[in-house]
Amino acid sequence: MNNKLVIKLLLLVVIVILCVKRPVLFSSSSWFAVNSELADGVYGIDVSHDQGKVDWQQVADSGVQFVYLKATDGVTYHDPNYFDNLTAIKNTPLPVGAYHFFEAEDNPQQQLDNFLSHIKGKGLTLAPMVDVELTREQSAQQIQSRLHEFLIALEQQLGCKPLIYSNSSFWQANIGPSFNDYPFWFAHYGETMNAPEELKNIQIWQYSQTGTVAGISTLVDLDKVLAGKQALETLKCNY
Repeated sequence: MNNKLVIKLLLLVVIVILCVKRPVLFSSSSWFAVNSELADGVYGIDVSHDQGKVDWQQVADSGVQFVYLKATDGVTYHDPNYFDNLTAIKNTPLPVGAYHFFEAEDNPQQQLDNFLSHIKGKGLTLAPMVDVELTREQSAQQIQSRLHEFLIALEQQLGCKPLIYSNSSFWQANIGPSFNDYPFWFAHYGETMNAPEELKNIQIWQYSQTGTVAGISTLVDLDKVLAGKQALETLKCNY
C-alpha cells in the first residue's frame, strides 16, 4: 500500500470520527445523526451570545425547526444578543422561545421580574424555559422552594406552563419528582437518552453540545422534541 493511499484512508477515518462526535445540520436540510433514533423527528437549537452573530435565514433553511434564545440570568443580567436574535428570527418561519438561567441563591420574584421584562409582549411563540443546573451552595429544599415560586408566578403571568431544563445528576439531587407536572428538557449527551426512572414528562432531549448548523460559526446545542410535531404544537404559547 503506497503512502498516498494510507494518507487518504487516515483522512477518511478522521472525517468519520468527527461526524459521529459532532452532529451536523446540512444546508440541504438533511440532519446527520449518530444513530437511527435521531434520524427522524423535530430538531432545534438553543443559543446565547456565545454563538456570536447568527445568520437566521441560513439557520431556517438548514432544517432547524425551533429555536430557544437565552434572555436573562439571575436578577439583573440579560443576554447582549437576545434582542438582535429575536428581531432577526421574526423574519423567518421559525417558532422561538426564551429561557432564563435560574440562580439558586437569588430572590425568585426579582428573577421573574427580570425575565418578564425581556419576554412579555415580545412576540415569542414557544413556552418559556428555566435552566436550573447550579446549586450556588443552596440546599435542595431551598432550590425547590424558590423554583416552585418562580414557575408558579411565571405560568400565572404568561398563561402557559414553562419547561424545566436540567441534567440527570442535578435533577436527582436538587429537583426531584415533585416537579414532574412540568414539561422537562433533559440534557444528556450521547447516542441514546439515559434518564432517571422517576423523571417523567420529558419533552425535549438536548443530545449534543457540539453541533454544527449552517449560519452559526460556533458549536451549538442540538435538541430533539421526542414526540415530534404534535408535541411541539403543545409547547406553543404566544407572549
